[in-house]
Amino acid sequence: MRFIISVLAVLYLAVVTGTTQTLATNGPVRPMSLADCLRSALERNLSIQVGDRVELGGATADLDQRSGGRLGLDAARVSLHQAYSYYDPEFVLRAGQTYDKNPGGFEPLTSQSTPGTEQWREFFESGIGGQLPTGARYDITTSGRRTSGFNFESNSSIPSEYRAEAAIAVTQPMLRDFWIDQGRLDIKLSKQEVKLSEYGVQLLVMDIAKRVALAYFDLLAAREQIKVQTTALELARQLVSENRKKVEVGTMAPLDEKQAESQAASAESDLQAAIFLAQQNENLLKSLITHDFAEVQPVTIEPTDKLLALYQSFSLPEAWRNGIEKRPDYLRNKQIVEDQELVLTYRRNQLFPRLDVTGTYGRNALGTTSEGAVESVGDDRFPKWGGWVTVRLPITRRNDRDAYKKAKLAKEAFILTLKRKEDTVLQEIDDALKKVQSTYTTTQSRRAGRIYAEAALDAEQKKLDNGKSTSFNVLQLQKDRTQASSLEIQALADYNKALHELYFSEGTTLERNKVTLELR
Repeated sequence: MRFIISVLAVLYLAVVTGTTQTLATNGPVRPMSLADCLRSALERNLSIQVGDRVELGGATADLDQRSGGRLGLDAARVSLHQAYSYYDPEFVLRAGQTYDKNPGGFEPLTSQSTPGTEQWREFFESGIGGQLPTGARYDITTSGRRTSGFNFESNSSIPSEYRAEAAIAVTQPMLRDFWIDQGRLDIKLSKQEVKLSEYGVQLLVMDIAKRVALAYFDLLAAREQIKVQTTALELARQLVSENRKKVEVGTMAPLDEKQAESQAASAESDLQAAIFLAQQNENLLKSLITHDFAEVQPVTIEPTDKLLALYQSFSLPEAWRNGIEKRPDYLRNKQIVEDQELVLTYRRNQLFPRLDVTGTYGRNALGTTSEGAVESVGDDRFPKWGGWVTVRLPITRRNDRDAYKKAKLAKEAFILTLKRKEDTVLQEIDDALKKVQSTYTTTQSRRAGRIYAEAALDAEQKKLDNGKSTSFNVLQLQKDRTQASSLEIQALADYNKALHELYFSEGTTLERNKVTLELR
């Protein structure tokens, strides 16, 4: 199983010491794009290997899917290979000796006495047998026997007799087990299980890619929030410095200075909270893109993508079509219906009576030596052949009829489950598309709000410098400016996250991230 990310970005490691913005880093800094993070996750996330549960939308818990990962897919392939052992021929070898001592006696029917004898029989039998794709059973056998003994009446040995035989027998079901039997059903279901496992791996990879994208934009937004809070702290400290000078010369009341100092302290607290949130988001991203957290813990991930609101146009009918054609969880449910159809076919075939036709052909041989008996097998002097028909019909067939009814009910239940899944997929896509549209509109309004807040703060600051405003008004507008900037950043992150949630809902996560999944 390979992953190919078709991008030109190259993952590189840059060691930087000192301070990045206000986030202190003593370890190396690793600039990473979203494509870099996806590549690392697909190569090093252990869930892809061992499997994980993918949490999907929907009102019922049974819509969640559990994937066995790459190892689960390998196990399904091994099971398929194992199922083909149904056609493996079986070799049988048997050899032994028997001894029979007969005391003889008087035969009333013939009015004769039979002499007492003792006989030794050595035998050797071998054969190979197995199943054919038509459901027929074949058996190829060879055997050899030597009989010797002693006659007590004549007090002499009985001459040794050698017999040999070679034969082939084929039994072909004509009704029950004709077009499908248990062995062929197991092979077909094992093939389907491989497909189910492939869908599970694809869904898991999509889920991990989505989670990486969401964590990446959360980290990107958190780093931008640090910039906003740093600017807020700088403005607050600058106002504190200016107010302190004015208090010293007597042009401002001490209360204004204290108000500015209070806001500066609050801004510093908000900055520390923003730094901690960024560290949390960074740890989440690290946990998704590596199998060794201790190795990457000292590294600081520096997102290189920009937090932008690039408009994308979507068509609901096209998105619905993508969901039905590409969603692995929907295709998996569809596959399960096909599996049940196979079971129903098998159960329907089991309702027929067993009508088996058997044909056999072989050759016998007889000789006074083993070499002579074996040689005479090939001269066709002692052929044997035959054929017969066997019919078996249970009187009530209760078990087969009830098994068929249960298979029909199971198929009906799976069809209804598939229909419910289809409705859920369409609803998820509709919700996700509306969320994309809503969050994009929010980014525009938040951007306008931030611009207005910056302009209002700049104008109020100038009024304060000219003595036409108060420090309290400036402090309030500084808060408004910080809040407006934070809301814009959050709106941008929400929009980009909504896009990736929509990609997942319509089943195009890998395609849109230029990831090619090869299951081998």
